[in-house]
Amino acid sequence: TPQEPHRDFVAAARSKAVAECIFDMKDLGLLEEVRPGIFTLEVFTPEFCDLLERELANFAASGLPSTPPNTMNRHGVVLAELGFSDRFVGPLVSGYVDAMAAVLLPSRTRGLDSHRAFTVLYHASEGGDRDLALHYDNAEVTLNVNIGGDWEGGEVSFHGLATEPESDADLATVRLKRGWGVLHAGQELHKALPVTSGTRHNLVIWCRSSGVRNERCPMCDEAPRCLPTSEFGDEGFTVPPCRLSDSTWDA
Repeated sequence: TPQEPHRDFVAAARSKAVAECIFDMKDLGLLEEVRPGIFTLEVFTPEFCDLLERELANFAASGLPSTPPNTMNRHGVVLAELGFSDRFVGPLVSGYVDAMAAVLLPSRTRGLDSHRAFTVLYHASEGGDRDLALHYDNAEVTLNVNIGGDWEGGEVSFHGLATEPESDADLATVRLKRGWGVLHAGQELHKALPVTSGTRHNLVIWCRSSGVRNERCPMCDEAPRCLPTSEFGDEGFTVPPCRLSDSTWDA
């Protein structure tokens, strides 16, 4: 149809414009390629981090129940439960992360069309989450942003793709300034080194691309076999019986 070449042109033009912006960001010191596949960049201003942490503190003080952020971290919140998806995380992913991932991590995305966003809080004190074991994410692309804290230790170390043989060349360690994030493939093996003093507060966004995961699940690296369940919400698949629209399942 006549619209198809137009869409292709717009996509190509956007990629070119984003690539030029990324070049400028590198030139200005706002984006750094730590090693192939791992990028640090400025995401939020300190003022915005203040506002976000204030809202999160208000929620914590409310005493309202919340879901643990994931199966490994005990401290933090799922942002969808605070109503932060439609007007904060969704536009951030669709308007910015999607465009940058298409240029920086093109083999990992065919368009980021869903996400799971949560905060994690690391404490050096007894009873806190001090570190996080080696793992990879249920995501095609991950953005992990430092939103606050004052701590020692707590760097994030990367160890290469879970689907590739181990190599010393893949080892990298990242320590983020406040408001800065690290962008990487979800299948990058990584771990949080122990926080030896203070606290570290991060926002993590697992960005999903149904066009990729419908063919190969990021967790088992095989073709997915999706089943109806009432135990989980939207996992980013669109193969039957899954759908993205309302985190439910078709009958």
